[in-house]
Amino acid sequence: MKQNFRGSWHVRALLLLCLTFQIPWGGELSHAAQTAQQNTIRIGNVTNLKELIRQIEAQTSYKVSYQGNLADNITIKADPSKHNVEELLADALRGTGISYVIRYNTIILTQEQPRAEAAQQASQTRHIAGRVIDAETKEPIIGATVWVKDSALGTNTNVDGAFDYTFTGHYGYIAVSYIGYQTQEFPVTNLPKVIELSAGNELDEVVVVGYGTQKKASVVGSIASVSVNDIRMPTAKISNNLAGQLAGVISVQRSGEPGASSTFWIRGISTFGSGQSPLLILDGVEITSQMLNNIPPETIESFSVLKDATATALYGSRGANGVMIITTKSGRDSEKMTINLRAEVGMSAPTCVPEIADGVTFMETYNEASLTRGRSPRYSDQKIMGTRLGLDPYVYPNVDWYDMLFKDASFNQNFNFNMTGGSKKLDYFLNATAYNENGIVRKPDISKYDTNINAQKYLFQANVSADATPTTRVSLKMNTQLHYRHAPIEDVSDLFKYALTAMPSEFPATLPGESSDTFTRFGVTDAWNGSLFTNPYAQLCRGYGDQFRGHFTSALTVDQDLGFITKGLSATGMATFYNRVYSAVYRSFTPFLYKLTDYSIDDAGNYSYVSESANTGTTYLGTSRGKDGYRELAFQVKLDYNRTFNEKHDVGATLVYHQKERMMHISDSEEYAVLPYRQQGLAGRITYGFDKRYLVEANFGYNGSENFAPGKRFGFFPSVAAGWVVSNEPFWRAIKDKVNLLKFRVSYGLVGNDVISSEYADRFPYLTTVDMDQGYDVYIGTNHIRKYGPILSVYGNPDATWEESRKLDVGVEIGLFDSLNIIFDWFKEKRSGIFMQRASLPSSFGMSNITPWANIGKVDNRGVDISIDYNKAFSKDLILSLRGSFTYAHNEVVEMDEPAYKWDYLSKVGHPINSINCLIAEGLFQDEEEIASSPSQAAYATEFPLKPGDIKFKDLNGDRVIDDNDKCWYGNPTVPEIIYGFGFSLKYKGFDCSAFFQGQGKVSIIMYDSHPFGTKATPGGGLMQWMADEHWREEAPDPNARYPRLSPEWNTNNTQANSLYVRNGRMLRLKNAEIGYTYKFMRVYVSGTNLLTFSPFKYWDPEKGSGNGLSYPLQRTCNLGFQFTF
Repeated sequence: MKQNFRGSWHVRALLLLCLTFQIPWGGELSHAAQTAQQNTIRIGNVTNLKELIRQIEAQTSYKVSYQGNLADNITIKADPSKHNVEELLADALRGTGISYVIRYNTIILTQEQPRAEAAQQASQTRHIAGRVIDAETKEPIIGATVWVKDSALGTNTNVDGAFDYTFTGHYGYIAVSYIGYQTQEFPVTNLPKVIELSAGNELDEVVVVGYGTQKKASVVGSIASVSVNDIRMPTAKISNNLAGQLAGVISVQRSGEPGASSTFWIRGISTFGSGQSPLLILDGVEITSQMLNNIPPETIESFSVLKDATATALYGSRGANGVMIITTKSGRDSEKMTINLRAEVGMSAPTCVPEIADGVTFMETYNEASLTRGRSPRYSDQKIMGTRLGLDPYVYPNVDWYDMLFKDASFNQNFNFNMTGGSKKLDYFLNATAYNENGIVRKPDISKYDTNINAQKYLFQANVSADATPTTRVSLKMNTQLHYRHAPIEDVSDLFKYALTAMPSEFPATLPGESSDTFTRFGVTDAWNGSLFTNPYAQLCRGYGDQFRGHFTSALTVDQDLGFITKGLSATGMATFYNRVYSAVYRSFTPFLYKLTDYSIDDAGNYSYVSESANTGTTYLGTSRGKDGYRELAFQVKLDYNRTFNEKHDVGATLVYHQKERMMHISDSEEYAVLPYRQQGLAGRITYGFDKRYLVEANFGYNGSENFAPGKRFGFFPSVAAGWVVSNEPFWRAIKDKVNLLKFRVSYGLVGNDVISSEYADRFPYLTTVDMDQGYDVYIGTNHIRKYGPILSVYGNPDATWEESRKLDVGVEIGLFDSLNIIFDWFKEKRSGIFMQRASLPSSFGMSNITPWANIGKVDNRGVDISIDYNKAFSKDLILSLRGSFTYAHNEVVEMDEPAYKWDYLSKVGHPINSINCLIAEGLFQDEEEIASSPSQAAYATEFPLKPGDIKFKDLNGDRVIDDNDKCWYGNPTVPEIIYGFGFSLKYKGFDCSAFFQGQGKVSIIMYDSHPFGTKATPGGGLMQWMADEHWREEAPDPNARYPRLSPEWNTNNTQANSLYVRNGRMLRLKNAEIGYTYKFMRVYVSGTNLLTFSPFKYWDPEKGSGNGLSYPLQRTCNLGFQFTF
């Protein structure tokens, strides 16, 4: 954990006073730096120096430093009655020829020199000076230790991170350290003027695991972590930045609407049931993905992903799909207050908007479609020419609906303020963040209401910790998120669809009104199916909605050191509370719709219009409301034991009891919705390490779920893991400077999942529900009778129980030259007992729509995930960091309830969960002879007879008939199986720049609901420009045309899901880039996201996936920001 804090005026004065009067470094200033350390320990019968060192490091936050084998075979006499570290050291080292000095959190042991040697070195005087800063934030690090290696000489940095020190002696290296940072060493003759310290110490770095932390070197589970700096991108949503950043995470962003977030899975999808989402934990509180997206990166201390059974075991059934743990910052070990400010302004614009044909192109293409199907053209040459010449916007409309409803760009702002500080017994971290995010929806000129999207978020974090006693620490972490959203009452994605599918030349957006009108006349005309067309502009203007969402979490934790019972024992109690509230007010009116029925032109060429009302509108705003939410209270108690015996045997144990209750506060008539949700469980972990070489770990979770019948509510889910750190073997020492880490690990375990369905009615699958006084139809012969009485609405299954998953993980960790780190994991998961409703029961069974839930599905999921990072300082001014990740996750359905298919290719077994089911297109018919000789497609050619240019399908079963029995599972799944990312960061003096690329592969996009001229239910619709350009033409037939022969109405044959509409969805995008410059306490930067995209799919942003692309587009953002540290 890294902390650097600016002091108050009196601390500055004290530091300057010490420097002015040259107070020795070993004097008051050094002693003051110790106050953050725990200075008392308890020892037993310690007889050698190395055991005393181990006890000091185990019971305090001190690190003991010495050269070579200085501490080997040194016999001491330590008084067990003394508990002060300094007193123990002074007593123990007496007569050994070894002296000590304490520098901040480091105890330095040195060999006392003979007088002659000391006199000779004293004649050599050296001077060092420079500045120590944080490598990421460029902020000065106050109190960093700058010491002459292998000596007791050194100094601390001042309030500006600077040091200036003169010493005597012949020493080779200068070491620079600070708690939470990697120690750096430099030759005395080549000490940089600016020294950048990076977070973490690889040897002692800890990673967040279930209910605690472990040293990275001893972890045998599969855990990925990401630097907070890597997810601090120019976007307010964390989940949108996970793809490619974290090995093992599959993530897709389907919408760029303000407030929208990505969907993500850990190691892909391993079930076709409802429970696919990972567990999200913030400071011990289970949260939603919406809350995750709004955690300010400035508040995050660590971000970890637990992937295998061993890593997630302690969370039991809640962690069946992986766990993401976010821990916020605290002010521990910081006695000086730091204030950080960040202000940012930005602009966002769509990455890609499908191009729509204009009015002239639309009418000409529609006429072509009519003629090619033997129908008369709909649009006259006069109308087409009048539209081309723009004679009159009402008689010859050529409406660009998208431009009327949406802008090219919007502007956003965000601001962050945080402060950190504390004292020896009390510390704090406070944060406040404000976001103002606008959408690209226009405010109509004719409307009194602003119908653009405006999302405002106010986020607060308050973390306070205090030492109640020397062995008791109490902490309280509170997070508040307030979300205000103003938007059109019409769903914005629907508005986007209306704008891109409305015909440009059928009617104008508005019509001229009478002088007495108190309203706007919105244009409309009769739809081709007898109703009225939708006017997108009227839908935008008709009202707005104001929504409020609040998320509140609190976590009270008490940590108690139980070392007085036995060394290494501690206990933790935690009470957490989460409350989510939602309320909304919607206000709208009914637009007045008018049809243009006639017009005239005077001698001067002026038009006059006659219009008639098509509906009854309103001039007042109606109001409706909505609300929901829930509250959640949880308790957990944990016992921890960690101890090392004889310097080689590391033993650890954890036992956790957890219980949680959720209450919904919603107005739902469904009884099951208002009943409390309860969970409880017991979990444990035992670890053992021998000489930091051989590691074993065993975990278990014993969980209860109320979803199942008595006798099936509790499940036991164990896991085991082992690791071998080859690089710590004696035989490895010869090459350890080149291969500094080689570690093998393997884990296997069983996890459970109790999530059945998102519907309240399916919550208790073992219960049968009977509804009284229900109407049902009875046929006696040909006579129909309506009867009333009890009917079954849910058919219970008392045998329903846990969905189970067996997970295997094999991992390798490699470190090369202390610069390059590679982590490779191969995983396999076998999910069984997946919940699904019976699909193979015939209707004659009498259970239509009430088929029971059962554990009848199986899925296999396997893959690899790889992460690579490289860090190199080429000089004091030039530092390069490279990183990359690769994730491949492939699933296959092994068993599911299906009918007994006659042909195997109809079964989904053996195919991925998100596979595409479609016909196989063999191209386009070339001529009438080919149509006549091909299998019959009469089942689909219902509106129009087949002609050259229509799609030809493959007869898979050989029955010479093309129908639904010829559909198969085709292509790659619609969720990427491959996600990867790579990037760099480069720092040169005060300048820094970084970029990160994100890609996806093994993913297919099937285009549907995007056919020209409307849908089957609503004929009459717009035309995509690519269809106008790339369709098959009778006058120039192209067998490789991207779209078949056009039809003026819905054509069932050419609109079937088929392989012609399946496209490759692979993509590589410049996800983010940033350039910054730091000068003293200020940094200015320019950043952007989604800047470039490379993909063979050009019709809409490929990350939006399958469909028609007619929803709110993903956004490209550019930001200018300023950061200050005081």
